[in-house]
Amino acid sequence: MFWAILIGVVAIWHDVVLADDTTYEIRGQIAISNDPNWQTRTVISVGFGEYYGYAQQNGSFVVPNVNPGSYIVEVLNPNYIIAPIRVEISSKATGRIRARKVDYVQPNEVMLVKYPLVFRVMERTNFFEKRETWQLTDIFKSPMVPMLVLPIFFMLVLPKIKDMQDPETKKELEDASKMMSNPTMPDMSDMLASLFGGAKKPKNTKKIRR
Repeated sequence: MFWAILIGVVAIWHDVVLADDTTYEIRGQIAISNDPNWQTRTVISVGFGEYYGYAQQNGSFVVPNVNPGSYIVEVLNPNYIIAPIRVEISSKATGRIRARKVDYVQPNEVMLVKYPLVFRVMERTNFFEKRETWQLTDIFKSPMVPMLVLPIFFMLVLPKIKDMQDPETKKELEDASKMMSNPTMPDMSDMLASLFGGAKKPKNTKKIRR
Protein backbone atom coordinates (compact mmCIF):
# COMPACT_ATOMS: atom_id res chain seq x y z
CA MET A 1 0.00 0.00 0.00
CA PHE A 2 2.80 2.40 0.87
CA TRP A 3 4.61 1.69 -2.38
CA ALA A 4 1.45 2.26 -4.41
CA ILE A 5 0.93 5.68 -2.83
CA LEU A 6 4.59 6.56 -3.39
CA ILE A 7 4.44 5.58 -7.05
CA GLY A 8 1.28 7.69 -7.50
CA VAL A 9 2.91 10.75 -5.93
CA VAL A 10 5.97 10.35 -8.15
CA ALA A 11 3.79 10.06 -11.25
CA ILE A 12 1.86 13.21 -10.38
CA TRP A 13 5.09 15.07 -9.65
CA HIS A 14 6.47 13.96 -13.02
CA ASP A 15 3.38 15.14 -14.89
CA VAL A 16 3.13 18.48 -13.12
CA VAL A 17 6.73 19.56 -12.52
CA LEU A 18 8.57 18.02 -15.39
CA ALA A 19 5.82 18.79 -17.89
CA ASP A 20 6.06 22.48 -17.02
CA ASP A 21 9.79 22.40 -17.77
CA THR A 22 9.22 21.16 -21.31
CA THR A 23 10.00 23.85 -23.87
CA TYR A 24 9.52 24.04 -27.62
CA GLU A 25 10.85 25.82 -30.68
CA ILE A 26 9.16 28.28 -33.00
CA ARG A 27 10.44 28.01 -36.58
CA GLY A 28 9.80 30.14 -39.60
CA GLN A 29 11.06 31.79 -42.76
CA ILE A 30 11.41 35.48 -43.67
CA ALA A 31 11.15 36.51 -47.33
CA ILE A 32 12.96 39.79 -48.04
CA SER A 33 14.50 40.44 -51.44
CA ASN A 34 16.80 43.09 -52.92
CA ASP A 35 18.45 43.73 -49.56
CA PRO A 36 21.60 41.69 -48.95
CA ASN A 37 22.19 42.79 -45.34
CA TRP A 38 18.66 42.69 -43.93
CA GLN A 39 19.53 39.84 -41.53
CA THR A 40 21.84 42.05 -39.48
CA ARG A 41 19.00 44.51 -38.78
CA THR A 42 16.28 41.94 -38.11
CA VAL A 43 15.12 40.55 -34.75
CA ILE A 44 12.34 38.03 -34.14
CA SER A 45 10.39 38.94 -31.02
CA VAL A 46 8.06 36.44 -29.32
CA GLY A 47 5.60 37.60 -26.69
CA PHE A 48 6.61 41.28 -26.91
CA GLY A 49 10.24 40.58 -25.99
CA GLU A 50 9.81 37.53 -23.76
CA TYR A 51 11.82 35.47 -26.26
CA TYR A 52 14.14 36.53 -29.07
CA GLY A 53 15.51 34.95 -32.20
CA TYR A 54 17.68 35.95 -35.15
CA ALA A 55 17.46 35.30 -38.87
CA GLN A 56 19.95 33.06 -40.64
CA GLN A 57 21.58 33.87 -43.96
CA ASN A 58 18.90 31.97 -45.89
CA GLY A 59 16.07 33.77 -44.06
CA SER A 60 15.11 30.96 -41.67
CA PHE A 61 14.95 31.40 -37.90
CA VAL A 62 14.46 29.34 -34.75
CA VAL A 63 13.33 30.70 -31.38
CA PRO A 64 14.28 28.06 -28.76
CA ASN A 65 13.13 27.34 -25.20
CA VAL A 66 9.59 28.65 -25.57
CA ASN A 67 7.12 27.53 -22.92
CA PRO A 68 3.58 26.46 -23.89
CA GLY A 69 1.18 29.34 -24.29
CA SER A 70 -0.08 31.92 -26.75
CA TYR A 71 2.41 34.38 -28.21
CA ILE A 72 2.56 37.07 -30.88
CA VAL A 73 5.58 36.59 -33.13
CA GLU A 74 6.91 39.79 -34.68
CA VAL A 75 9.69 40.37 -37.20
CA LEU A 76 11.29 43.69 -36.31
CA ASN A 77 13.21 45.52 -39.02
CA PRO A 78 13.48 49.32 -39.24
CA ASN A 79 13.17 49.33 -43.03
CA TYR A 80 10.16 47.04 -43.49
CA ILE A 81 6.64 46.60 -42.13
CA ILE A 82 5.80 42.92 -41.62
CA ALA A 83 2.50 41.63 -40.25
CA PRO A 84 2.76 39.69 -36.96
CA ILE A 85 1.43 36.16 -36.42
CA ARG A 86 -0.04 34.64 -33.28
CA VAL A 87 1.34 31.23 -32.28
CA GLU A 88 -0.37 28.93 -29.79
CA ILE A 89 1.64 26.09 -28.24
CA SER A 90 -0.50 23.49 -26.53
CA SER A 91 0.80 21.83 -23.37
CA LYS A 92 -1.79 19.05 -23.48
CA ALA A 93 -1.20 17.91 -27.07
CA THR A 94 2.57 17.42 -26.63
CA GLY A 95 3.53 20.80 -28.01
CA ARG A 96 1.11 21.05 -30.90
CA ILE A 97 1.63 24.46 -32.55
CA ARG A 98 -1.14 26.39 -34.27
CA ALA A 99 -0.58 29.71 -36.05
CA ARG A 100 -3.14 32.33 -37.05
CA LYS A 101 -3.27 35.91 -38.25
CA VAL A 102 -3.40 38.77 -35.76
CA ASP A 103 -6.60 40.81 -36.01
CA TYR A 104 -6.77 43.63 -33.47
CA VAL A 105 -10.19 44.77 -34.73
CA GLN A 106 -11.84 41.32 -34.41
CA PRO A 107 -9.61 39.29 -32.09
CA ASN A 108 -12.09 36.41 -31.88
CA GLU A 109 -11.97 35.80 -35.63
CA VAL A 110 -9.58 32.90 -36.35
CA MET A 111 -7.72 32.79 -39.68
CA LEU A 112 -5.22 29.95 -39.62
CA VAL A 113 -1.86 30.12 -41.43
CA LYS A 114 0.66 27.44 -42.23
CA TYR A 115 3.37 26.38 -39.84
CA PRO A 116 6.41 26.76 -39.99
CA LEU A 117 5.73 30.47 -40.19
CA VAL A 118 6.31 32.50 -43.35
CA PHE A 119 6.73 36.27 -43.04
CA ARG A 120 6.49 38.54 -46.07
CA VAL A 121 7.04 42.25 -46.37
CA MET A 122 3.88 44.34 -46.53
CA GLU A 123 5.60 47.63 -47.43
CA ARG A 124 8.72 49.63 -46.82
CA THR A 125 8.82 51.97 -43.86
CA ASN A 126 8.32 55.64 -44.74
CA PHE A 127 10.11 57.83 -42.25
CA PHE A 128 9.11 61.09 -43.94
CA GLU A 129 5.88 62.33 -45.44
CA LYS A 130 5.90 63.20 -49.12
CA ARG A 131 6.29 66.92 -49.65
CA GLU A 132 3.24 68.56 -51.14
CA THR A 133 3.75 70.19 -54.53
CA TRP A 134 1.67 72.86 -56.21
CA GLN A 135 -0.41 71.77 -59.19
CA LEU A 136 -2.65 73.59 -61.60
CA THR A 137 -5.65 71.56 -60.47
CA ASP A 138 -5.30 73.03 -56.97
CA ILE A 139 -6.79 76.27 -58.31
CA PHE A 140 -10.09 74.57 -59.09
CA LYS A 141 -10.21 72.98 -55.63
CA SER A 142 -10.23 76.40 -53.97
CA PRO A 143 -13.63 77.52 -52.57
CA MET A 144 -12.99 81.04 -53.91
CA VAL A 145 -13.19 79.90 -57.54
CA PRO A 146 -17.03 79.55 -57.66
CA MET A 147 -17.38 82.98 -56.04
CA LEU A 148 -15.29 84.49 -58.84
CA VAL A 149 -16.65 82.46 -61.74
CA LEU A 150 -20.38 82.86 -61.08
CA PRO A 151 -20.44 86.69 -61.29
CA ILE A 152 -18.46 86.54 -64.52
CA PHE A 153 -20.93 83.97 -65.83
CA PHE A 154 -23.89 86.21 -65.05
CA MET A 155 -22.20 89.24 -66.60
CA LEU A 156 -21.12 87.63 -69.86
CA VAL A 157 -23.44 84.73 -70.55
CA LEU A 158 -26.85 85.94 -69.42
CA PRO A 159 -27.01 88.94 -71.84
CA LYS A 160 -26.28 86.57 -74.73
CA ILE A 161 -28.99 84.21 -73.54
CA LYS A 162 -31.39 87.16 -73.40
CA ASP A 163 -30.54 88.08 -77.01
CA MET A 164 -31.25 84.53 -78.14
CA GLN A 165 -34.81 84.61 -76.79
CA ASP A 166 -37.88 85.30 -78.94
CA PRO A 167 -38.90 88.97 -79.41
CA GLU A 168 -41.98 88.80 -77.20
CA THR A 169 -40.11 87.46 -74.19
CA LYS A 170 -37.31 89.93 -74.80
CA LYS A 171 -39.82 92.78 -74.89
CA GLU A 172 -41.43 91.63 -71.64
CA LEU A 173 -38.04 91.54 -69.94
CA GLU A 174 -37.22 95.01 -71.20
CA ASP A 175 -40.58 96.37 -69.99
CA ALA A 176 -40.04 94.78 -66.59
CA SER A 177 -36.59 96.28 -66.32
CA LYS A 178 -37.97 99.72 -67.28
CA MET A 179 -40.67 99.48 -64.65
CA MET A 180 -38.14 98.57 -62.02
CA SER A 181 -35.92 101.48 -63.00
CA ASN A 182 -38.82 104.03 -63.30
CA PRO A 183 -38.73 106.49 -60.36
CA THR A 184 -42.45 107.29 -60.77
CA MET A 185 -43.46 103.70 -60.20
CA PRO A 186 -46.43 103.52 -57.77
CA ASP A 187 -45.98 102.31 -54.25
CA MET A 188 -46.48 98.55 -53.78
CA SER A 189 -48.74 99.15 -50.77
CA ASP A 190 -51.04 101.36 -52.89
CA MET A 191 -51.17 98.72 -55.61
CA LEU A 192 -52.12 96.00 -53.13
CA ALA A 193 -54.73 98.25 -51.50
CA SER A 194 -56.32 98.96 -54.85
CA LEU A 195 -56.38 95.29 -55.75
CA PHE A 196 -58.03 94.16 -52.49
CA GLY A 197 -60.35 97.17 -52.16
CA GLY A 198 -58.62 98.85 -49.27
CA ALA A 199 -58.29 102.53 -48.69
CA LYS A 200 -55.35 104.27 -50.20
CA LYS A 201 -52.77 105.86 -47.98
CA PRO A 202 -52.82 109.61 -47.98
CA LYS A 203 -49.71 110.93 -49.57
CA ASN A 204 -47.64 113.31 -47.53
CA THR A 205 -47.16 116.46 -49.51
CA LYS A 206 -44.93 119.24 -48.46
CA LYS A 207 -45.78 122.79 -49.37
CA ILE A 208 -42.93 124.89 -50.53
CA ARG A 209 -43.07 128.40 -49.20
CA ARG A 210 -41.74 131.15 -51.30
